[in-house]
Amino acid sequence: MEATTAELAARLLAALFMAAVLLVGYRLLVGLLERIVRTRPIHETARLRTLASLVTSLARWAVGFVVVVVVLRELGVDVLPIVVSAGVLGLAIGFGAQTLIRDVIAGFFLLFEGLLHVGDVVQIGATSGTVESIGLRVTTVRADDGALRVVPNGQITEYANYSTGGVRAVVDVPLARDVPVDQAMKVLTEVGSTWAQASGAALEPPQVPGIMGFSGGEVVIRLSVLVAPERRLAAEAELRRRVKEAFDRHHWSPFGAAG
Repeated sequence: MEATTAELAARLLAALFMAAVLLVGYRLLVGLLERIVRTRPIHETARLRTLASLVTSLARWAVGFVVVVVVLRELGVDVLPIVVSAGVLGLAIGFGAQTLIRDVIAGFFLLFEGLLHVGDVVQIGATSGTVESIGLRVTTVRADDGALRVVPNGQITEYANYSTGGVRAVVDVPLARDVPVDQAMKVLTEVGSTWAQASGAALEPPQVPGIMGFSGGEVVIRLSVLVAPERRLAAEAELRRRVKEAFDRHHWSPFGAAG
């Protein structure tokens, strides 16, 4: 009887020692993740904090499950049915929540790869705007009209990120038949240069590549300039206004009007 009690006590002490080791390892992992988050640049903090939270949660549940299994095993309980039941339950949850799991996995890789950041100007499908948050299940985008669009991560299969080097503000100008093309191109070049000097928003010198096409017998020329993504709409609006004023000074016919 005493030998049995001593053996049980030894097993219990071994189980408690294993649990203590696992808990210490868990606390060291949490501390390491916190230090990594604190030392990274500010634009990566949100992404790393989300990843750290995910890893911490997974580690907490894993440690808790292992501790319970080890303690029960040392107490003489057959843990095999528990492990098998946990596996079957995981499969059932996986089959019943395939969309949720797909969104979470896609969100994990979005955060891990760091291809999207909060503040990036993006286009995801028909939605374009500024990324406000990137979670494990959904990504939120503030559209140009002010609406907050919620996009499940599993649906982000293809997207455009305009924050990696700027975006072009483009103004297409249809010319009336009485407007000389060469002179109109010079005017657009002057307008672009004047605006770039006044605003300081141009990342490259404005360009007037030439005739871009024909529309109903009219010539279409283009003024384009590379700007920061968040300034594209304002730049296009201001350039259109300046082009209109320049055309008025030359007494040219309204855009698209026949000469």
